[in-house]
Amino acid sequence: MFRNTRDVMKRTIIIGDVHGCMAELEKLITKIGVTDHDDVILIGDFVRKGPDSAAVMQWAMGTPNVLSILGNHEVKLLNAWFHGVEPERDSPDWVMWRQLDGFYNDAMDFIRTRPLCIEGEGFQAVHAGIDPRIHSIKRQSPHDLLTIRIPRGMDVPWYDAYTGESLIVFGHWAQRSAVIRTNAIGLDTGCVYGGALTALILPERRLISVPAAKEYQKHEGWK
Repeated sequence: MFRNTRDVMKRTIIIGDVHGCMAELEKLITKIGVTDHDDVILIGDFVRKGPDSAAVMQWAMGTPNVLSILGNHEVKLLNAWFHGVEPERDSPDWVMWRQLDGFYNDAMDFIRTRPLCIEGEGFQAVHAGIDPRIHSIKRQSPHDLLTIRIPRGMDVPWYDAYTGESLIVFGHWAQRSAVIRTNAIGLDTGCVYGGALTALILPERRLISVPAAKEYQKHEGWK
């Protein structure tokens, strides 16, 4: 899927919530011109809800320069797997389960080793965000890293209250357009809801998106 080239600057490409939208992921990678020299990070929630989670999973597992962060939807898969609960028949999870067939356990082993945060030069990538009142990423709770939007006791999104210098790149909160702050960039632009799949290219901080082919799932707050 990647071009092979040596004489290019190394980039970090962080991709928003894919949710099994493999066709859009392929188009985005082609549009960016990703090479095997680039580092690619999936911001979490790369599976579930969408049409082809098995393909996204296999791609993430089999591509050496792709890293992925644990998202709350990966945690939901893991919880069911740990308790021996089979997916509901004909659900997107059931389709993925059948498509992966004998590789499902390997896929779950892969997911459970995903980190909650990936730190790079000048940035920290997490799935949902951070509590802005806690300055060290290492002191953040897993629950906040996976699910935070508006911190308890506050009335604004966490990224509006965040005053740290390090760039936090996140997903989780689907919005019509990317969240762009000096120190926070949100990449979940709701591909699975008929929006777009968005990537951030570092170090130049360039955003690139491709539109969703269709609305794969309804979203009550999506207008």
